[in-house]
Amino acid sequence: MVDIDTDTESDLELGKATIVYETATGDLERATVDNDHIAYFQGHWLFAYGTDSDGNDVVRRVPRERVRLVERSVEEIEERFETAVDEAKGKLENLVD
Repeated sequence: MVDIDTDTESDLELGKATIVYETATGDLERATVDNDHIAYFQGHWLFAYGTDSDGNDVVRRVPRERVRLVERSVEEIEERFETAVDEAKGKLENLVD
């Protein structure tokens, strides 16, 4: 397994995410990035794993079928659940009023 060094300065409040995926050659790679540098969109996991010579983020798109696991910090997940619950409560309260 290849580990990709993202070499980012992490904000402890954001936490980290690790993705393990199969490359086009069948090898497994593991990348660990800040939580705000990974997302799931249109059937693909996208994550920033470096920068180019101009300082722009380089993003890798991995189809969900090639992803073996994604681990994210519990604090981040708890925060997202709390936000979703608060939004649902607000919508229910608006329906009742």
